[in-house]
Amino acid sequence: MNYNRGRGNPHRLLKASDLYKPEGYRLLAQDSRWETYILSAGWGLVRADFLLPSYDITFSHQIQHKWKIRDKKDNYKDFNHLRTKEGDTVYFFGGMDYLEPFYEFTRGLPGRMVIYFRNKSVKQEDGYRYIPYRTKIMTNWHYKCAKDFIGGRIQQ
Repeated sequence: MNYNRGRGNPHRLLKASDLYKPEGYRLLAQDSRWETYILSAGWGLVRADFLLPSYDITFSHQIQHKWKIRDKKDNYKDFNHLRTKEGDTVYFFGGMDYLEPFYEFTRGLPGRMVIYFRNKSVKQEDGYRYIPYRTKIMTNWHYKCAKDFIGGRIQQ
């Protein structure tokens, strides 16, 4: 936190949105219509412009190296930068393994929570709105979904 409050970046940390190779989240972060947050397995729910070191941990169970998957037994001190009020809308673009952490960070927050999903067996909770995203893409479909959202090609 102290590092992000500073004026320099001597360790050349990257914005959270720049840590992802597909451009979907970077495009959202660059678009002034939205405040963008990144759900990070290493750091929590952080602003897209929050400076972070490169890291290699995920919520996704589809990864081949188990040591890269965040273990629920570990005690993480996650950030939660998201602050909402009545009338706000939060959109979720992410894979199924990121949905439970998203619920944990957003349960009870005021505002409208919208989740785009591809998998028909998505675990639904009360208080969230679910919008199916139709695509043949199996892996990382949520990056294309984010780009379609920016372009106004899907329901908001």
